[in-house]
Amino acid sequence: MSTPNFVKANPLNYLLAVVLLTSASSAQHVAAGGCYASVFGNENATAAITFDRELHYASAQHDAGKMALLVHYPLRVNDPRGTFYIKDAYSLQGRFDDVFTAPVRQAISRTPLEKANCLASGVMYGNGEVWVGLSDHGYVITAINIDEGKRPTKPQVGRVRFACRTDRYRVVVDMGRDGTPRYRAWDEGHSIAEKPDAEVAGGKEEYSGKGGCGHIEWSFTDGPMKFEVSELGCFPDSNQPPPAATGYLAMDSEHPKAHEFWWCD
Repeated sequence: MSTPNFVKANPLNYLLAVVLLTSASSAQHVAAGGCYASVFGNENATAAITFDRELHYASAQHDAGKMALLVHYPLRVNDPRGTFYIKDAYSLQGRFDDVFTAPVRQAISRTPLEKANCLASGVMYGNGEVWVGLSDHGYVITAINIDEGKRPTKPQVGRVRFACRTDRYRVVVDMGRDGTPRYRAWDEGHSIAEKPDAEVAGGKEEYSGKGGCGHIEWSFTDGPMKFEVSELGCFPDSNQPPPAATGYLAMDSEHPKAHEFWWCD
């Protein structure tokens, strides 16, 4: 290989070029890994760069098999009809076009790693269409949001919003005749063929959290009693939900010691 003329003219130029290229490469790694490191405390920029490259490639190729290796199961998917979970790679294959829609894949393609948004709840691609977290296997997709926030404005009467089973109660949240959420609960040992032990209409439904932490909460008031039913969101390390949990049920009253809490499964 011939030596470039500018090097022959001045060897210091070669050293300067090497330094500049090395510095640029190091700066790229720092910038690329900085976003992920600021969220997860992981300073391995190479892992972030590799994951991002594989994510873009699998999305561009529309390859469900490769994308399945980048996903954390169960994968949470929020769409205009509600929330559903993809439990394994086989299920992802069957619903790949429902999950990785054209807008979702465009959000990936239009978000280079240095433009990804870093929030406390994870790394966000696009406007929150794709959320990335950290698992025992490295970086993984934790949630997909499709038309986030565009939920039906006039739910049908009786439409089920959430079902919760605990060791004390069985609870259903659906839409009442007045168009607001309704709470019905049966105590342990009581048949659902019987009248509910508690029924409260006129509840409130709110969307809380962002990205992978996004979830719906329902609240009801019946005299001094307050009931809260919620999907899973994000919880502190000191209060992580059990593996099979789908949400929680909480009860409060005016009595200071009347707070009760159960995980739903």
